Amino acid sequence: MVYPILLAAHNALRWLVLGSLLIALGTSYSGWFLARPYRSLDQLLRIIATSIAHTQLLVGFYLYTQSPIVSYYWKFSPDTSQSSEFRFFSLIHMGLMVTAVVVMTIGSSKAKRQPTAQQTFRTTAIYFTITLLLILIAIPWPFSPLATRPWIRSF
Repeated sequence: MVYPILLAAHNALRWLVLGSLLIALGTSYSGWFLARPYRSLDQLLRIIATSIAHTQLLVGFYLYTQSPIVSYYWKFSPDTSQSSEFRFFSLIHMGLMVTAVVVMTIGSSKAKRQPTAQQTFRTTAIYFTITLLLILIAIPWPFSPLATRPWIRSF
């Protein structure tokens, strides 16, 4: 009973992760290119984006352990003849998402230790852009050739 609820929550959190990441990126690039001072709002946006991504990853870890697709993949010795969807959710999705959150966390940590506002904005912009690209690749979009899921998942 918990699995379908968390699956729907995981889908909804996807949009929060993307939205908060895009907002943090917008402020980082604008601060970097416009040479403006680093504000407490910039820091708050970076922290919120990172926190939402961590929450999403924790929900994803739970779903990974409960997923019938993943358990089937590992139970029946994965081989190249199996559906790409099994491989996507068992290996690619999880691997890229963990990597994305690690990159984001490292970037956020490095950013707060930079001596100038410009370096803080630059560090955040670079690491969060890499994070965004990894996440966009790893999401099972409705048009993805590897695995498709709807834009909005209901219960």
